[in-house]
Amino acid sequence: MINRRPYIAQSEIAPGSAVIQGTADNAVTAPADEKADMLGVYPFEANEAAATQDRVGIAIGGVVKVVAGGTASAGKKAVLSKDKLGAFEDVPATAGDYKTCGIFLESGTAGEYIDMYIERGVVTVK
Repeated sequence: MINRRPYIAQSEIAPGSAVIQGTADNAVTAPADEKADMLGVYPFEANEAAATQDRVGIAIGGVVKVVAGGTASAGKKAVLSKDKLGAFEDVPATAGDYKTCGIFLESGTAGEYIDMYIERGVVTVK
């Protein structure tokens, strides 16, 4: 089951991509970098990019199909991709604190759409 909530897009958002809180209540935008605090995912099922001011249903919980921005491994925690904004990849091996977005339920490579369970958190790599 996917938990969705209606929002207004404040930027173009690609299907299967992460979104962050916009500058107003009930608004979302694409993340500016991989350190952004993900709010939810613009579902892959939308089949087309959302334009600025479009009304969009954002998945804030459950299993969603997302776009991989790098290597995605089933069972591993997901973070926002450094190379493809709004996409997801495995937690890097580099030491640091990372904001996690979920757990991959399938493996994939950059550009592929795979299932991810939305679960926000933080992980420290030492």
